[in-house]
Amino acid sequence: MSLDTPGQTLIVLALIANIMAGVGFVMLARGRNSIRNITRLFYHAFTLFTVLASVWLYYLILSHRFVVKYVYEYTDSTLEFFYLISAFWGGQEGTYLLWVLLMALFGYIVMRHGGRFANWAMVIYSGINLFLLVIMVRLSPFALMDGVPLEGAGLNPLLQDPWMVIHPPIMFIGYATAAIPFAIALAALIRHDYSDWVKHVFPWVAFSGLMLAAGNILGAYWAYETLGWGGYWAWDPVENSSLIPWFVSLALIHGLILERRTGALRRTNLTLTALLFLTVLYGTFLTRSGVLSDFSVHSFVDLGTNAYLVAFILCFSILTMFLLVIRFGSMKHVPLDYNFFGRQFHLMAGMLLMLFFALMVLFWSSLPLLTQAVGVVPRAADIATYNDFALPLGIVLALMLTLTPFIRHNPLVLPSWRPKVIFTIVAAAILSTGAHLWAGEMEVVSAVVGTMVLAVLLLSALVPGLLRSLLPSLLSFVIAICVCLAMDIHKPLFVLLFATGAASVASSVVVLIPKLARNWRKAGGATVHLGFGIMIFGILGSSAFVTSERLVLIKGEPGEAFDVSVTYNGMANDITFPRNELLLTLQDGSNEYEARPQLYYTKRLNGIMKRPYIHRTLGYDLYYAPQQVTTGDENQGLYLQRDHPVTLDGMMLTFLTFDVGGHGEEGAMQVTASIEVARDNKADTIHPAVVMKMTEAGSEREFVVATLPTEEQHEVLLDQIMADEGAISVNIPGLTDVETTGELILDVSREPIINLVWGGTIILMIGAAIAFVRRRGILLS
Repeated sequence: MSLDTPGQTLIVLALIANIMAGVGFVMLARGRNSIRNITRLFYHAFTLFTVLASVWLYYLILSHRFVVKYVYEYTDSTLEFFYLISAFWGGQEGTYLLWVLLMALFGYIVMRHGGRFANWAMVIYSGINLFLLVIMVRLSPFALMDGVPLEGAGLNPLLQDPWMVIHPPIMFIGYATAAIPFAIALAALIRHDYSDWVKHVFPWVAFSGLMLAAGNILGAYWAYETLGWGGYWAWDPVENSSLIPWFVSLALIHGLILERRTGALRRTNLTLTALLFLTVLYGTFLTRSGVLSDFSVHSFVDLGTNAYLVAFILCFSILTMFLLVIRFGSMKHVPLDYNFFGRQFHLMAGMLLMLFFALMVLFWSSLPLLTQAVGVVPRAADIATYNDFALPLGIVLALMLTLTPFIRHNPLVLPSWRPKVIFTIVAAAILSTGAHLWAGEMEVVSAVVGTMVLAVLLLSALVPGLLRSLLPSLLSFVIAICVCLAMDIHKPLFVLLFATGAASVASSVVVLIPKLARNWRKAGGATVHLGFGIMIFGILGSSAFVTSERLVLIKGEPGEAFDVSVTYNGMANDITFPRNELLLTLQDGSNEYEARPQLYYTKRLNGIMKRPYIHRTLGYDLYYAPQQVTTGDENQGLYLQRDHPVTLDGMMLTFLTFDVGGHGEEGAMQVTASIEVARDNKADTIHPAVVMKMTEAGSEREFVVATLPTEEQHEVLLDQIMADEGAISVNIPGLTDVETTGELILDVSREPIINLVWGGTIILMIGAAIAFVRRRGILLS
């Protein structure tokens, strides 16, 4: 029996058992209670086969069976045990198996707590499992290689990180639990019964949102610690694909709160519940179909599953729309109270803001697909495009967080409100325009947003008692503006986001403290709002105030950045050594310590990997990101990695490519390199070459010398071609044959208040966990 047989067989058996269970749940839903036990037995079998398939894959990974293609592609015999565990979800095939495994386990929640929706919900749930299993039959992690490799290709070095060990499982828990409310919502539509569907879906919407939040922030933290570009969110379409369902879940939570209290928004909530899961599927398609391969560093290549993924999305989208359409007219409609001075209006506005944000991100993330579909050159949206709408929406959202906790559910009826509101808006517009003109930063968007913020704050003065409740927030608002001006920040949108962010944090603290004292289980929402406000504050602060310096460090000679002396002491190993470290000595006043950022060549990705060193303090991080290093050893020549410029004698040399061709002589081969030489704002390309031929005396090399475009016209000899590293080595007599000391190009950046991003997110997740505990308690009761 070959090694693929057990795994393939278990997948097929799981598929058959799932189909049988699905048929059984259909019959149960139609009243055939006599088959309840056999149906559950089939579901247990489906779970058992899925668990055994997972165990078998782990056995293959841990025993280094490289004849299995998946084991070969994502492991090797030197991989640490910790990363052998995470290799399970290192590739597409393994992540589908992980997804099915989690779906199988969470299915018991639907069966046990789905109430009268359980049977129809399990029909939907089994349908989702069916698609995943069909994809796994097509894309099996148990497929064999043609031969038997002695060693595996190894896990992507970027994934050999503790955060990436837990990030994918948490994200897939979020994906799997998003299917629970989806299945219950469709079951409610099929049954035409919505009396307590909110109670059944609320805990799992909150839990899915919590897991998606944790997954997103873990991914962002990994990017910050590993990739070395100093940021944590690049609006990469693949990153966005998991951000979108998170914001849909946040919008849905606000809609469910409204429906639970008033009975309104039932149609909207059913639609959003479906949208939550469908955006998970759409994100899966974007990530794994290969359509983003030219636009995202995180994208998978197409492994032939596009048709299955499209069918997956279309099937459940059409089913959802069909059920919504046929039930739409007969669903009870309860109108909302749109009075600005009532809680319903503010919850509705918050829900729409988050939904609008999610849809905007969805649209711009899909731009490569949309441009391709209309026949133009595919392109992706740049970071500025996302910031253009995220910043104003963030301000309005922070404003809502400031005001909403103090707005009562019973709305105030303001007598003669029209002239008061009109006067307030006009006054706010005048103040906003005047402030923009004074700052010399007149922009229509920021002027409109400024008018909105001022109008809302002025209107709050019309509500008895509200102004007094808002005093800490208003004080924070004014102080934040003064701090911005004192720090010479005049961009109106930045100032407004700081001010509203500070106000929202103050409001949340004022509301949270008494709630924690009375009953912590009811403090989930206020805790989430506090975390969200702090996170906004941290995101803007770490972006607006970040400063960077570039150091060119000669080995042994100190340089200085942000009042810290930095000395480069060479490399711990050769650049091809795995996780090779650069040895730095940092001296801050009387404190001296060692730093070891990483820079090394990896054959797995055929490129240079960089990992920064981060010196953390409470108020800021100092981020040391290596960019380029030269060894400078005598007679070693100059090592040039493709597309990585190297500084030499005031020039910037960049190896572009090399060309292999004949030389006109029998048995001779010429390799020609193209090297860009930039100096004094000019760039030229030189082409040194080497001719290799076999003679009776053995192999001979003949150099075709190029010259540098300088007054000295130094000769350039192509010494070595390292095709597997994408690199060459050149000798330049007079420049590279003199004894040098090596050089390191190091980017140092100061990242202020970035801890607020991580701290705010942790608080937000704690709040979501509290909300889940409370809603689950209500469900169980």
